[in-house]
Formats: sequence, C-alpha cells, structure tokens
Amino acid sequence: MTKRVIVEMHSMLKEFYDFIAKRINRYFLELSAEGSLRKGESFCLKLDDSDTVQEVSDAIKELATKENNCGEYEYQCMDGSIYRTFTLQVIDNEIIIAAQINDMTNDFLCATLRNAANVAGKPLLMISSNLIDSAKSGSIDMAANGMPFYADNLMTEIRKMAEESTQLSTLEKRILDFELKRRDSDVFSDKASLYEYRDLLSIMSSGSIEKENYPGFRLFPVDGKKDYQNEGKTQIDKKIKENHELFEKIDRSIRFGNVEADLAEDFEEGFLMRIEKSRKDDPEHWSILFTYAEMIAAMEKKQAKKDNPLNIDLKDISIYGDMPLNVLPIDEKVLVRNQGSMKTKKRTRSMMVFNADKYPEIHMRIECNARIMNNDISADDTSYIRDGKSLIFCFTREGVSFHKIEIKDAVNNITYVFKLCIIDVSPGYLSGIKRNFVIDYKKTKKNCKVKLVGIGTDLVFNSKGAANVSEKLNDNTQYKCKYDERLHLYTTEEELSDFGSGIYIEINFSGIVLPLILFPDEVKSVEMVGRKILREKFSMEKSFEIEEDGDHFYRGSQEYHAKTNLLKELRIEKRIIHEKILHGKCKQIHGTEDLEIDAEELVLPLSLKQAYYDLLQSYKKSNTIPTLAYMSGDLKVAAENFLKEFNLLYELLEDGSYLSPEQENGLLLGTLFVGRNDEELLLTPFHPLNLAYQLQLCKETKFENATDIVIDRLNSIYLLPYTKHNKKIYKVSDQMYSMEWKYYAPVENRKYRGSRRYVPKLIEEKITEFISHFKYIFSDINNITIRVNLINMGDCSDVFNGIAQYFIHAIGKTPDVDRLMKFELHIYSDGRKANVFENIKEYSRLKAYLTASKLSFANGVAMNSLEGVLSKNIECYFHKDTGKQYEYAHISFYEMESEITSESATMDQIETGISLGGIVSGVPSSKYGQKYRTGFGTKYAKKTPVIELATKYNSLVQVGNTGNPYHSGTSISTQIDKLAEDKMEYIYNASNWVVFVDPKVDLDFFSEKEANSELLIIHYSDQYTSSSGYDAITVTHKSKQYSKVIQEYLKEKGISAELEDVAKIINLFNAINGDWLLRLVSSKKLIGANKESTFSREKISIVAAIKFMLAFLRHPDIVWIPISLEEMLRVSGGAGLSSADGILSYKNLGFEKGPTSDDLLFIGLNHVSDQIKIYLYPTEVKTGINANDVIKKAFQQVSATATGLQEAMNPEEDITNTIMYKVNRNFLMQLLVTSCKKMKVYHVDDSQNWEIILDKFRLALLNEEYIISTDIQEILGRGSVLSFRQSLASRKTSFKEDTINFIEMPEKDEFDLILSSVDEIHADIQNAKNNDLLLFKECKVENLTGDITEIISTEFEESEEVNEADSDNNDNNQKSCVKNDSGDNEKNQKTVENSDITEIKSEGMKILFGLDQQDGSDIIWEPNNTDILFHTNTGIIGTMGTGKTQFTKSLITQLYLQRKNNIGVENLGILIFDYKGDYNESKRDFVDATNATILKPYQLPFNPLALTKSKVFKPLLPIHIANAFKDTISKVYGLGPKQQDTLFQCIIETYGMCGIQAANPSSWDNEAPTFEQVYQRYANDEEIKKNDSLAAAMNKLHQFQVFENNPNQTKPLFEILNGVVVIDLSGYDSDIQSLIVAITLDLFYAQMQVAGSSKLDGKYRQLTKLILVDEADNFMSEGFSSLKKILKEGREFGVGTILSTQFLKHFGSGDDEYAKYILTWIVHNVADLKTSDVDFVFKTESKSIESQRLFSDIKQLEKHHSIVKISSEKPKYIRDRAFWELYNELKSN
Repeated sequence: MTKRVIVEMHSMLKEFYDFIAKRINRYFLELSAEGSLRKGESFCLKLDDSDTVQEVSDAIKELATKENNCGEYEYQCMDGSIYRTFTLQVIDNEIIIAAQINDMTNDFLCATLRNAANVAGKPLLMISSNLIDSAKSGSIDMAANGMPFYADNLMTEIRKMAEESTQLSTLEKRILDFELKRRDSDVFSDKASLYEYRDLLSIMSSGSIEKENYPGFRLFPVDGKKDYQNEGKTQIDKKIKENHELFEKIDRSIRFGNVEADLAEDFEEGFLMRIEKSRKDDPEHWSILFTYAEMIAAMEKKQAKKDNPLNIDLKDISIYGDMPLNVLPIDEKVLVRNQGSMKTKKRTRSMMVFNADKYPEIHMRIECNARIMNNDISADDTSYIRDGKSLIFCFTREGVSFHKIEIKDAVNNITYVFKLCIIDVSPGYLSGIKRNFVIDYKKTKKNCKVKLVGIGTDLVFNSKGAANVSEKLNDNTQYKCKYDERLHLYTTEEELSDFGSGIYIEINFSGIVLPLILFPDEVKSVEMVGRKILREKFSMEKSFEIEEDGDHFYRGSQEYHAKTNLLKELRIEKRIIHEKILHGKCKQIHGTEDLEIDAEELVLPLSLKQAYYDLLQSYKKSNTIPTLAYMSGDLKVAAENFLKEFNLLYELLEDGSYLSPEQENGLLLGTLFVGRNDEELLLTPFHPLNLAYQLQLCKETKFENATDIVIDRLNSIYLLPYTKHNKKIYKVSDQMYSMEWKYYAPVENRKYRGSRRYVPKLIEEKITEFISHFKYIFSDINNITIRVNLINMGDCSDVFNGIAQYFIHAIGKTPDVDRLMKFELHIYSDGRKANVFENIKEYSRLKAYLTASKLSFANGVAMNSLEGVLSKNIECYFHKDTGKQYEYAHISFYEMESEITSESATMDQIETGISLGGIVSGVPSSKYGQKYRTGFGTKYAKKTPVIELATKYNSLVQVGNTGNPYHSGTSISTQIDKLAEDKMEYIYNASNWVVFVDPKVDLDFFSEKEANSELLIIHYSDQYTSSSGYDAITVTHKSKQYSKVIQEYLKEKGISAELEDVAKIINLFNAINGDWLLRLVSSKKLIGANKESTFSREKISIVAAIKFMLAFLRHPDIVWIPISLEEMLRVSGGAGLSSADGILSYKNLGFEKGPTSDDLLFIGLNHVSDQIKIYLYPTEVKTGINANDVIKKAFQQVSATATGLQEAMNPEEDITNTIMYKVNRNFLMQLLVTSCKKMKVYHVDDSQNWEIILDKFRLALLNEEYIISTDIQEILGRGSVLSFRQSLASRKTSFKEDTINFIEMPEKDEFDLILSSVDEIHADIQNAKNNDLLLFKECKVENLTGDITEIISTEFEESEEVNEADSDNNDNNQKSCVKNDSGDNEKNQKTVENSDITEIKSEGMKILFGLDQQDGSDIIWEPNNTDILFHTNTGIIGTMGTGKTQFTKSLITQLYLQRKNNIGVENLGILIFDYKGDYNESKRDFVDATNATILKPYQLPFNPLALTKSKVFKPLLPIHIANAFKDTISKVYGLGPKQQDTLFQCIIETYGMCGIQAANPSSWDNEAPTFEQVYQRYANDEEIKKNDSLAAAMNKLHQFQVFENNPNQTKPLFEILNGVVVIDLSGYDSDIQSLIVAITLDLFYAQMQVAGSSKLDGKYRQLTKLILVDEADNFMSEGFSSLKKILKEGREFGVGTILSTQFLKHFGSGDDEYAKYILTWIVHNVADLKTSDVDFVFKTESKSIESQRLFSDIKQLEKHHSIVKISSEKPKYIRDRAFWELYNELKSN
C-alpha cells in the first residue's frame, strides 16, 4: 500500500472516530437535558477491535476537551493502584467513559468499575471489542433498537444526513444513495458492525467524498464537487450505475479472469498493461489511480479506433524516387493489383514499380486515416518515417528487389499487405502483365518471384521492340530481352496443360533478371451492373478501361464483365466511338441478333462536329466509354468544350424564329432511333444532356457510402420527360441498364417495357386489401367473385401480371382451387388495341403467354397449373368505352393517360420536380390555371449548368423538326381533358373503390370534390416509384360507411359529432398518412363488442395530439408541419423493394436497432433568421394505460428517434455534404413540401401561412440552402412525449431524462380536442396561463445556441404513475376481420355500404402437414388445441433420403411463421440440436426462412451452472445443480464413484469461491461460476489425480471451450430461445454431442420449472418452447433423465419435444420407452422395421391385418410421403408439405 493511501486511510478513520464521538456526546447531552439519564446507569458499546476502542476513546476525550465538558474520574484499586479515565460532563451529572484498553480485564470493566460507578451514582459507558454477556445483559446496548448506533436507524439516518447536508454536492448525495442501496442488498455485510459504516460516517463528518472512499463503493473516483453539475438526478444515477458496472467488470476480470482477453474489446493494450501494473503494486486500491473520466476516455479512444477502421485506398498511395518531385505515376510506372474483388482480398496488393530512371532510393508514401502504432507495422528490410498519420517507406536497392509491408489495425482486425517488386526497367518491357501478375513474396529473398496467372499460348515482352525474337516456352529456362527486341514466347494448349505446378522462367533484361512463374489458370472476372459501375467510378474518381477487341473492362488489375442488355449498350458505345457515329438508326437493340447501326451524317457547324469528334477521341485515348468513364482531366475538358459548342449553336436563337437545318440536326446528336417506324428513341451517353448531368454529378462526393436506393435516384431521366420527333411525342421510361442511357417511346405505346413495373404490385395489393376489408361479402363459398372494371388500362398486361401474382400467392394459403377467388373482369377500351386477357379464351395461347412472362405456380404447390386456374377463375367481358355506361364493380382501375392532350406550357409556371441543382429529379403533376399539367418545370428550380441546358433542350424539342416557331419558355407537357373529368362521375357511381393508376393530378383534385359530394380519398401512395408524384390514389363515393364508424366510435366516448366534424377528422387523417383511414375503419369493432381496436384509439388520439402540438408549437417565426413517422419509416422506396430499403426507411436513415418513435415528427421552418433553419422535433403520443414503464420507454423512443434523425440528416461536418446525406435531406424536404400541400388542401390549420414553404422558400429547401438546427432544443428539448393521463387536473410540461419534454394532458383532452380547431386550442393555451404549461409563443428564438445544459431535467418518479383502471384498452393483439351484421351475402354495393367490422380471437397455430392422399384435403396439426392434442411431443421417423428432414424443416418453419397465432404475446422459442448440419448456415434457405440463430459448440452463451430460482422454493439448489451436472458428465464418460465425488466437490467449492452457499438462499443471487472456473479449481488442486477418465472429460470440455468463460457474456437459456435457435453439433465427437445436449436439457428443464405454467385460453394452450433433437438415436440410447422429464412434464409448461430418428426401434421399450410420451407420429419409409415397432406406434394388435398392412405400406412409402398419426386419430397417408415447396412459395411472396 502506498504511503499516500495510508495517510488518506488514516484521515478517513479519524473522521469515523470523530463521528462516533459526536454521536455519543450528543446522545448523553440530550438524555440529560430531558432528565432521562439515571444515576449509576451503565451503557455499553461494542467495537471491532482494541485499536478502534482506543481511537474512539481518544476522540471522545478530544471532543469533550474542545467542548469544555471533559471531567476526570479516579478509582482506587484493591492493589493500591489508581485507575484514571475521563468523564463527559452533562447537566447535574457526568458519564464515566471506560475503554477496555491496556489489558483491562472483563471483571474489572464489567464488575468492579460498574459497581464503583453505581456507588458513586454516575452513569458508565463501557467501550470494548470483547464484551461478555453479563456486561450486555446488565447494560443498555448503544447499538440496540432506538439507540444511536442501531444498524437500521443508522442507514436511515445516514441517508437523511446526506439529503440534508449543505456540504455534500448533488453528485456526492447520489453516490451515497447508490452505496446505501448497494449495502442494503448485500447479504454478506455485517450490518450490526459500526465498522461497516466507517467510510460513510467519516464522509458525513467531513462533508465530502474523498478519492480513497471509491474502491469501497465499487466505483472509480469522480470529482464529487465538479463533475456532472449540469446533469439531472436521473442522468447522474445512470452514470453512477455505469461506473459501478464498469468497476465490477474490470475487478471481476482481475480477480477471476484474464484482463487482456476479457477487456481487449474495451481498452487498448497499453492501458490494460497500466491496469495490470497498478493491480500488482496495490491489489486492494489499484482503482484509486484511475478516475472514471479517465476510464471513459480510454474506452472512447478504443471505440474511436473501432469507429474509424484503417482504410487505405489506391489514391492514398504515392510512389516517388529520391525526392517527392520524382513521382512514379500509378498505372503508368506503378502497376497495382488486388488479390481479389472481396473487401478483405482488396487489402492485399501486389505492386510492380518500374524504376527506369534507376533512383537509388524508392519511397512509398501511404496516407492513413488513423495513427498506426509502431508494433503494428512490419516492413522486412525497409525503413520508414512518419509524417503525421502518414507513413513513408524507403527502399534502398538496385536491379530487381522484392519487399513486403504489413500495416495492421489490431483494434478492428484489419491488415493491409503490400508486396512490391521494384525493377529498374521501363514499363514497356512488361506492358502485357498489367492484369495478371501477383508478387510471390518469400522471406528468403532469393525465392521471390513474379507470378503470372491466366497466361495463354503466346507471351510477349517489350511489345514495341523493333526486332521480333520468337522462342519456345520451356520450364526452368532463362530468356534474354533487349530494348529493341520483342520477345515472343510460344507454346501449345496441350503443352500448357502439362505444366500443372507452374512454369519457372527468368527474363534477362540486359543484366536485370526478373524471375517469373507462369500459370495457365484463368483470372476471375466479376460481373457488374449499371448501378455498381456508377458507384465504383464515382467512388474511386477514376474511369474503367475497356478491351479494344473484347467485352471485358478493367479498373487497375481487376477484370469485370457485363451481361445481356447492359453489354449491348457498352458495345454500342464502343461502336459509336470507333465509327464516329453522330446519329443513327437500328432495327432493334436488345434482341439476340448482332447489332447493326445505320449511321446518318448530320450537317452541323464544323466547330461543333469537331468538338464531338474530339470527345470521342478523348474516350478512345483513355481506353474507356461513357458508361465506364469518370469525367476528369482531358476527358472533362473535351466534354465541357463539346457542351460549349452545342450551346453556341442555339445562342442566337430568338423567340418566334425558326430552327435552321443545323439547329434541327443538333437535336439528333447523341441519339438513336430503333425500329422501322421509330418505335423507340434513345439518348445515348454521348447526348449533351447526359454529359452535362455527369459533369454535375462529379461535384458530389463519397458515393461509396450511398445506398442502392440513393444511387438509383442519380439519373437524369426526368430532365427531359417528353421529347418529339416527326410530330410524334415520346415519353421517357424508368428502365435502366446503364445509368447513362435514356429510353423513350411514343406516349400512346402502352406496351413499352419498364415504365410501369410497379403496377402489378399495385393491382395485387388493392385486390387483397378490398377482399380483407370486406371479408363478409366473400364468406359464402357460392359467392366468391370479385367484380373488377379495367378502364383505359391499355393492353392490360400489367393488370394481368398483378392478378396472376394474386393467384400465385393465394394458392399457397388456399390449395383447394374451388375455394380460390373468382374474377369477373369488365374491360373498357376504344377497341383498337389487342388485350392480353383475350388469351384467357384459348388455353394454348394462355399457356404460351404465361411461359413467356415466366409466371407459374411453384413446383408441388398445387395440383393444377396456373393456366388452368386462370382459365377457370377469370371471366372477361369486353366493352366499348362510351364514357357513361359501366357495370357495377367492387374495384375500378382507371388510368387517365389516353385522355391526356398534348399541350405546350410555360416551364416557369410548372412546379419543378428537380432538386439539388439537377442531380435528383421527378415529374410532379401541378395545377396550371384550372388544369393539371405534367411536364418539365423550372418553378422553384435553381439555375445550374445542367438545369439551364435541360430548360433550353426541353424548349427546343417542343419545336423539333415540325417547322413551328421557337419559344424559349415552353416545353412539352400533358393535361387532363375535360371529357375525362365528366367520365369520372359515372365511374364513381358504378364502383365501390376507384383506383387511379399513375394519376396526373394531385390530392387537391379530389379534395375539392370531397367538399361538395360524398367522394372520399381512402388511400394514396407515393411510395412505389422514386418520382415525386402519386402512383395511386384510391377514392370512393360510398363514404358513409367510413364516416359512420368514426361517428359511432366518438359517440361511445360521449362525443356528439356531426358529419361535418367527422369530415374534418378524415381530412386530418388523409393529410398525415395515406394509409390510416383505411386501416382505422378496417380495425374497428362491431357496435356492442367488448373490446376496441388499439390502432383505432391510438390514431384517434393522434388527431388530438396533432392539433394540440400545432397550437402548442405555434410561433410567429416558425411554420410547423406534422409528418407521420410511421409512414416515413415503414413504406418501401421502390417497386418490389422491402420496407427496409426505402430512402427514408428505418435502415437507410441509419437508425440503430432499438426503440424508435412510430408516431409524429414535427418539422419547423424558421423563416425569420438570417439563414433558413429547419427543426426536427419527434413526438411520441401515449394514451390509455400509461404505466411507468410505458412512459419511460416512450422517452427512450423519442431520444433514439432524435439521435437517429440527426445522424441521418445532419452528421459530422466531414460527411454532412456528401451525396448520401444530401439525398436523405432532399427526400425529407420533398416530404415537407408534399405534407405542407396536404395541410393546405385539407385546411388543417388555415391560420398558418403555408406559402412560406410552398412558395417563398421552396427553392431554398430543395437545393440545400438551409441548415438543420438544434438551437430550438434550448427551449423545447430534444423531442416530446405527449401523454393523455388519467386523474390529471390540468396540462403541464416538464423535462425528463435525455432532455425530453414531457407534456401531460388530462385524459378528457384526448376527445375534447378532437372537434376543436387549432386556433381554438391555441387561444385556450394562451388564456390558461395559470397552469404549468410552457408558452412557446412568448419565447424568443433569435439568439438561441442549442445549449440544453441549462434545462433542469427531473426524474420520472414512481408517484407519477398513472391509475391503470382503463380496462378498455387491455388487449393489443386482437386480429380483425369483416363481418356482415345482417347476414345478407348478396352481391351488391349496399352490403358494403352498411358494413361494420369486428375482431376475432386467435384459434392457435395451424400447421399444414401435407395433403391427405385419399381426398386431397389438408392435414392440419393444431399444437395449441388441447381438444385434439393433450401435448405436442412428436416423433418423426424415416431412413435417410425419405424426406424426413424436409418435413421437419417445413414443420419448424411453419411454427416460426405462425408464431403470431400462438396463445399469449411471448415469442415462441424453438431449440434445435443439429447433429448433421441440416439446419446450419450452409442451408441458407432454412436460415432465411426462419431467421434462425446458429450457435456453435464453442463458448455457448449460457451457463450450465447457473442458479435459477423457481416459484416453488427448492432447498439446497446449488447441490441439485452440481449433482445434475456431475451425473450428466458421469453418464457420458463413465466416471466411477470417486471421480464423481471429486467433480461434485470441485463444483461446490467453486460455488463457495463465488460467495454462493448451498444453505443460504440469499447468496444464490450472486453470479454463478462458469465451467472454466470449475476447471481451474480442478486443475490447480495438486491433490487430485489427473490421469483418469475425469481428467479426460474435464480437459476435453476445457480444450473445446464448449461454454462461455466470461459470466458477463452469458444469458439465461430461456432468454436466448427467442425464435429459432440451432446448436450445430455436426462434425463433433459423439461424446461432446451427447454432453452438450444433456447439459443443455438439464438447464432447460430447470428453467422450464421456473417459467411456470403456460397460458390457457379455453381449450387453447400456449406453446412456449419447442425442442427438436435431430438424428436423436444416439442420444436417446443414453437414457438421460432430463429428456424424459421434459417429455413427461413439458405439457404443463407449454413445452413440446420433437424427436427425429431413422428407426422406430430407437423409441425403445421398458425403462427407456420414449414412445409412451409421444402423441404425434410421422413415419416415412423405414428400412429396418419390425411389426412390433408398428404396434407400439399405431397401437395396433400384434399380427393383426391392420398391423401387417401398415408394416407393408411403411416399407413402400415414396419420398416425401408418410403415414401420420395425430393423438387418437386413425393413421393417415399423406404427401408431405416439403420445406423446399414452402420456401419457394415464401420467395415468390
């Protein structure tokens, strides 16, 4: 112990003694003042040791002397000596203080002195460390109840003293509170001992916590007076807890583990060495040397390295000679080749350095993004120096030299390897090896070689040499190559194939000899697609190079290739360059024939033509083509010059003038026409608009971080949405192979590929939604026909695909074809075009069409073919579209396209779809006068070169070659004809739902009609495509049903709402979320039902919340827009994409796993500040039962959302302006503008000036001319939780954890506010100034800094918890369905009009075993239904190859997929013991289908020695656990009695070392030891014999590290079993396999008992856990007890077991008869079968006919066929539902 620590400890003890003295002094003074101190009364105080007795006595005397109440006392002893001590003088008396020191005897203290004091009439205080019972019995104990040192009172008093202390800081008080709670829960502390409180009492005395106190508190030191001054109580407590957890983690590692191994993830090696040294110097007080701040800083330093992994790109490497000026350019004099295309392979690089100038020193400079430690650099014989983070390596050498450098990032396990060959010749000698060399480096330098892979029969060196020298290629041969010689080595294919181990040669370049080893293996080529090419070239800021005479292309040494359509485009680009094509025509592009382009000469200004040819030459010189090119250097100059000349051609063109022939021809530059009648028009990458866009894109950065969705949006297709040629208008398609090509087709060509790929998905979704929404209509088997009108849907190919997809997905759920939905289609068109539904009439044509479209049922899913189902289930009727007469339909799909009239429009009056200076674009439809226009607009567009060119080009193509005059402001646009609007009224009247496909209108087109009629928008989607318009808007004329449901709901809540009020609520729904209204009504109940839908109440309450928040946040400087976070995060970003991939999705916004808000985001725009500021304010709305945990979770949700949004939109400065974050922010701004439009259209708050966003600042918002600010947090916090709470009198706001604004509202507000306007609510807030509600309107926002440290956050107290009496909202998991109240199933619109909706309870999981081979019906297994199954134990039997595993996988997958139908809310846990590797990651399909977690028998994350207390107390629990563990190992390894006892004692002793005593239940909560600790105890005991079977067992478990060594990393087994968990035992010895299964089942059984009984709902029992032991035969024969106990007792706990074996005999008989615990049997073909096996499974009589028949049938079962017996039912012969069939169906969904 250090001298300083000793001094500090002495000081602390002095304060402890002083505290006792003060307490004694005060006690006796108060007692005498009350007159309660009796003469001769004796008191005793027991202390821990004699030293403490002496110190306390001295402290009392010192205090009495100081207080002038110290007296003296003498006693004449029998031997004549005099005993002297002091007294405490009090009123009318004095107390003799007698300390038992200096060898005073108990007799003298307890008898002699006590008698003397009694005679003298003086009270006596005896202080001793060894009081005898007689002393206690005759005296008052100072530590007794009611006395100064009573333990319980002492804890309370210390807490009170701490709280009332004026000397202690808030932090110190919270530390003491934490420590008191910790000690209170410590069962090992001696609470009766005053010494236990010495540190706490000394702190009370001194008024501060000193550094030496912290080790006793199990904390690292903090500065008690200075730290956390601006933190609230909750935050301080959180930090103290984290401090304690860190202390315990490190201390545990020091005492029981390996510091370096345990803490390597958290700290750097150097810091861990400091900890180790400190511990060795002072084992007890090592932690004093490290403050908590220092520990956190060290962890952050480590984390910073983890967050900034080493990254060395090619651009970070530079090679130069003896000085930096002598650069050897990469790709010219330095060749670099990665080991492969994978990320890790790219980190190993081979480098050929050509030192033709023969510099004596070559330097390699590597720019590193992180500082590299010296011991992480390995550089063979090379020296290096540092320059900041950069490393400069110096190679001193000559001739040919080989070198190897390794640079490590140990923290992130990243290593970069550079293998160099430096050769003093020019690159021309080895120009042919660029893409196939590898440096074969060896430590022995003479063995180093350059390896050439993928060589052919001809190898050339010095290809430009004048004289050709040809020689035969032979092994172990040296060849000479001089500067003027071209060395050609040749061989044959046959000879080449003989050199399997490589051909070793040397090339002597005039004295410089290069060793080579040649291999004929092919170099691997990587396929590239357009999106990836764009990302790669912009990430690396470098072009790919393409072969002159082939299709492969390269970057560096890596070879790439393209396929199909993209490959055709690349070939065209090469041809255009080589043949100097200005413009051309071709018959087709993407067919199978060789491409032929008829080039057409154009009359153009010579300067423009020359600039174009110069551009082509620049591509040629760079060995690249536009799709592969990055615009830089000469290429960029050439492109800019071409664009300059192109603009000059039209510079003098004036309005009203006519285009010259040259100007008309200029519009054909870079274009191709396809087809005899110009069916397609293509803009090639040589087109001026495409080139301008590429140049604009070059200004952006960090493409490597951009997601695929962001990359897909980086195209210029909407910069020219329409073009014209020969008076024919063409529309752009959204198909892309190369990102640089643009495809156009005539507007009327509806068959054009690519442009409508989202429509099939839309058709299927709407049909599915309608059937689900109005389920009662189709409940009768005789009435399952849905009527659909298709109006103006062209050839209906997209609709056909959508309906086909509907059937493909439906057949999996309803294999019975007769129960499938039938379609009655009425198709309305002008009759001039063919329609794909005509194929329905003719079977062969239908089959051919489906085959061509690649549409079919998955194999084995249905007995019928898709063509058979379609022809049977679809009836088609074709009608001439008159615009008035329409059959009644459930859904009408209508597209306005053919009614659109081509018109020219002024571009500056059309709202732009362009943002970010032109790199992101769309084509919205906007109002133009009284009409809706769709086209290129510049209103709110920022002027950049690409936008100016696009504007010019749009106006030019509007004229084209028509001969009409030019007008600079006009472009081609489209608008709806008046006739179409008239037609809509007839469609509405004939339809329940009308779905407008690709509507060229906005929501306000319909909302204007909503105000005047019953028309109602019930759903809209702008999420199918990346365009900024709507893809589908669903409306209905039958609006009463929607209004009625909301009206009835409010009525139940005591609110009388008129239809006008309901309309406003509906408007608000539609303004916020296009999905809410439909879901709200679908989730509603039947009137009179007992429970309401949680969704309905939450969304209804959001109406109140939105209105209140708009009123609460109202401020003259800020406009606020509410946005549904649910909509922003949930929806998919493009056709066929999962919700995880949307631009503003959970995944792409960078939200970490964890809670995020699904309610509201308020976006504020501060329009008064010097720079536009955007505020993001997430709000979580809570209603109903708001228990403490619900509210606390809400705080976490909002905090996580605030952090996630900030990181996604406004990260650190170095990446905030990169392309990924720009597009993220732009999408949010697009959402802001769109949402603002809806606010205005739906009159949500007409007092707001929405034009601030829609007009004044729109250009700025769409072009990054704003900042995302957090300064408003200074007033409002980081976000808010708005809670409608019961028993609350008034509204109030306060700040809680993480500075979240907690807005509390009386529950009555939830419904009172619904019918109030925002203005009325705002006035109410302003008028009620006496309540505790922040008045934001009165706050000044101009000088805020965002400093939230001044905000006082309070802890959310238990007392704030709400009364949980609201029983109306106690079921969040009810499913909903549609039911007809009247029972009328007639097919008409009235039934829909009068519908209401109800809820049903789950009827449990229903698993499809397969099809009954007798009648084709489904064999359903109901594991929850106790009427059918008493328990779920199942036996699956079958010889290898019979389909047993496929059946089992299908069963498990279905259980996983159907877990939501289980009883109760807990997730089903499925544990699989996988003996053969059938369920591990090698079976990707199973892992994908079940999201399975795969665990290996290495450091399994659960502890077999864990102690889990059950609800029924089990005495001596550690003994039971140790005994079970011992028995299991004994059974596997055959241990004898003595060995068993040795193992048992080791386990019990290890429990003891962890503070766990078998007889002390309170100690069982301590952390249980791991097997590793038991092993160490065993291994370190020298008395235990180590060469027996126990040693073998222990060593094996230790060596294999089967179980996790660190107890911190373990979890309870039942907690791990969440979903499907596979323990992969494949490849392990059978003893290890059996041991793992047995131990795991032991633990499972123990935790099953603790979990208690499963839920029972009527006849349905919850299935909580399921065990599958695959290939269980070996294990079953061992007879482990836990398996039998689980089989026998599992039912009560909702646990089922599946045993899968190859033979029936494995289920045994007698004691090991597992069969008696099995109720469900699935028997496949069994090779080794006995009739007795059949009898015990199927309960047949021996030798009966039935027994013999089953025996015979089992032997003849085909693959995927089985005989099933469920409970007492008769055996059924089935065709299995194989897993591969199920998986194919899942994929097709």
